[in-house]
Amino acid sequence: MAVKEIRVPIGQLAVGQSVRLPLAWKEHPFLFSKFTIKDPQQIALIANLGLEYVFVQSRSGTEASVLATPLSKTQAQKVPPPPKPTEAQLQQQRQRQASIEYHRQIRKVEQAYVKALDLLRSAYAHLNSSPDRAFAEASSAVELLLEQLDTHGQEPVLQLLAANQGNGGLQFHAINVCILSMVLARAAGIDTAEIRLLALAALFHDVGKRRVPDSILNKRLALTKAEQSFVDAHPKLALEMLKGAALGHRRIREMVANHHEMLDGSGYPQGLKGDQICPLTQMLIIANEYDALVNGSHKQLLPNQALAFLFKFKKDKLNPDYLQLLVKTLGIYPPGTLVRLSDGTLAKIMGTDTGGALSYRVMLFDQTVPRREAPVVTLEALKLQVEEAVKPQDLETSVLDYLGISSLTG
Repeated sequence: MAVKEIRVPIGQLAVGQSVRLPLAWKEHPFLFSKFTIKDPQQIALIANLGLEYVFVQSRSGTEASVLATPLSKTQAQKVPPPPKPTEAQLQQQRQRQASIEYHRQIRKVEQAYVKALDLLRSAYAHLNSSPDRAFAEASSAVELLLEQLDTHGQEPVLQLLAANQGNGGLQFHAINVCILSMVLARAAGIDTAEIRLLALAALFHDVGKRRVPDSILNKRLALTKAEQSFVDAHPKLALEMLKGAALGHRRIREMVANHHEMLDGSGYPQGLKGDQICPLTQMLIIANEYDALVNGSHKQLLPNQALAFLFKFKKDKLNPDYLQLLVKTLGIYPPGTLVRLSDGTLAKIMGTDTGGALSYRVMLFDQTVPRREAPVVTLEALKLQVEEAVKPQDLETSVLDYLGISSLTG
C-alpha cells in the first residue's frame, strides 16, 4: 500500500514513527524537518515546539485509522516536560546555525561574482575607447575577487566555477580562469603583486575572441583550416586590443600571448618549450585548460573528469608540479561537483573537511528545506560516502536551481 501522511496530534507520537514537522527548517532544533523518531526525548522536543499536530507517514489502513482517531483532552495534555537537550541535539542546532551562516557567505560571494562580471563586461566595452577605464574596472574586479578569497576562503568561491556549465560566454570563462589562477598561485606561494598581474592576464586572455565571428566560435562541425587559423589568431588579436595604458604591461602581454603554449612545444602561436614559458603563464594555461573542459561550449566534463583528462592526456604538456597542486587544492571531487551519495541523496560538493581530500562538506538537495537554508554538512556526520559524480544534464532544472548550478546565468 502507498505511503500516506496523516495529521497526528502530538500526544499520539511514538518512537519509530516517520514524521514531518509543519515548520520551516530554522524554526525547530532538528537537522531536517522530516525524520524518524528515535527516542522519547525527541517526542518531548517536538511537544515543546507548541504544535498541535505533525504529519506521520502510515503504510496501512489500520495504522492510518488508529492515528487519525482524536485524543481526549486529558490524553492530549499528557505530554512530558521537555528534557534538557542532549549533546547530540545541541550539535544538530549548531550544525543548522552553521549552515545558515554558510549560506549567507555563499550569497555574498555570488553577489561579488556577479559584480565582477559586470565590471569585466564594462572593461571589455571600454577597451578600445578608454583603455585606462578598462584597466581600472578590471583591477576593481580583481580586488573584489581577492577580497572574497581573503574573507570567505577559497572553497565558497571555487564552487561557483561549476555554476555556469557552457552558458556563460567569454566573461564567465575569464572570471573562472582568473579565480582558479589566483587560487593556484596562492597555493604555490606567489606574492600578491604577481598574482594581480596574473589575474589581469586571465581576465583578458581570450578577449581576442571578441573579434572572431560567433558562427566560427560556436560551430559544432569541424572547423575549416581557414576558420581554425582565425581562432588560433585570438592571442595576437588580444595583444592588439591591449595596447593602451597599463593593460599593455609587458608581463600581462606575455601571459596573454602564450596562454596556449605547451611545455612539449606542441602549443601555439610560437611553439615555446619548457622554461621558455614563464611560471605564471604555466599556471594560467592549466586554469584555462581546466575551465574549458568543465564549462566549454563544445566539451563539458564533470570537474573530477576534467582533472583526470588533464592527467591522462596533458601530463607532458602541462607543468606536473602545478597540476599536482591543482588536484591537492581542488580535491578529487572539486567544489561545485554534483554527486549522488551512498543513500541516493543528491548533493553538491562545497569543499573538503579537515579530514583530508576524501572528507567532504556537501550541500544536500532536500525539497522540504528552502534553498537558502539547505543543509551543509560533512559526509562524516552523515556517515555517507560519494557514490558517483552526476552530470548536470541528467538532472531536472529544479534540482540544478536548488543546488546553484546555472543560477548565475539564468
